[in-house]
Amino acid sequence: MSFGSAYAVTATESVINHPSNIFYNSGAEGWYWYQDPVPEEELLEELPPPPPEVAKEETKPEPLKEAKAEPPAPFSLKWVQEMLPKYKERAWDNPTHENVQAYFLVQRFAMDRANKFADVAQQVVVGNALLDESMRRPLATFMNPSIDRAANQNTDALLRKVSEKAGIFFFFKSDCVYCERQAPLLAYLEELGFDILAISIDGGQLQSHQFKNTKVDAGQAQVLGVRATPAMFLMNEDGQFSALGQTVLSYADLRKRILLVAAREGWVTEEELKETQPFINPNTQPDLSQELPKLLKAAADPSSLFGSKEQSEAVMALSDEDKEKFTDEQNFIEPTKLIALFGKAAQTHGQLEDGDQIEFTQ
Repeated sequence: MSFGSAYAVTATESVINHPSNIFYNSGAEGWYWYQDPVPEEELLEELPPPPPEVAKEETKPEPLKEAKAEPPAPFSLKWVQEMLPKYKERAWDNPTHENVQAYFLVQRFAMDRANKFADVAQQVVVGNALLDESMRRPLATFMNPSIDRAANQNTDALLRKVSEKAGIFFFFKSDCVYCERQAPLLAYLEELGFDILAISIDGGQLQSHQFKNTKVDAGQAQVLGVRATPAMFLMNEDGQFSALGQTVLSYADLRKRILLVAAREGWVTEEELKETQPFINPNTQPDLSQELPKLLKAAADPSSLFGSKEQSEAVMALSDEDKEKFTDEQNFIEPTKLIALFGKAAQTHGQLEDGDQIEFTQ
């Protein structure tokens, strides 16, 4: 057999014997044969059962552990605030000798600590230019009338200045008893130079006082939003108006409100407004709400300080360590550093150093 015939026989046998060629291996069945299909039940029985499902355990996240707050230190302010009511409650619910005595001991401690605080507070305040309230207004009653008189004179002078820029609209009704009481008080402002335009909403007149310039309402009340009488507005030449109030105002309230509105509108300065306060030298009184943040900022950047020469020198004299860090991680400023910001302004006592000379002449 040639090489080609041998290759053909081998190829034929491989095809016949291949498991996928069922036709060649089913000679007895012939060309026309039929087999009933295997029932599905038998096929299902022959299949191996699926492996049992293993229940997966759900992993629950562990709850976050809250950081346990540290209890307050014994006999600190927070400790007293929390514990004193507990001692009181225990003594009330079970008034034994020990429980009642413990409550009164803690209460006595709190009172003694408060008294100590008050004593030191008085020592700190005496002579302190920043804290001594008597430097704003003396406690000596014989001086108060003079201070009040000076404040009133400054107020009258400032009101005359405002009267050059604005007048007053006064809305009233003839049957309004409150308007009758308000009119004479407004008349005092005429003496300070204010032009008052009285506007009658109902067309009637007042009996308590007749203003030179009185008109009947021609829509002004609606434009200005008048809802009640008496109603008073401050009006300048440019038509800019500000409400003083739609109620009865005392003469002192009228004066104060006029100046507050004038300061808000820029008709008077803050320095002029301070001069009307019943204090000693009101414009030289320190304002810690402005000074302290400014000084703190200047500690890191002295060029940002726009204060007195003494304040600037006080900041520049601080050590480099103090300048680098004034606050801790909670922005708390140590008392010594806080006081150092104010320099001699917060100093009430001290010791003369070498070179300091104070001469006493007879």
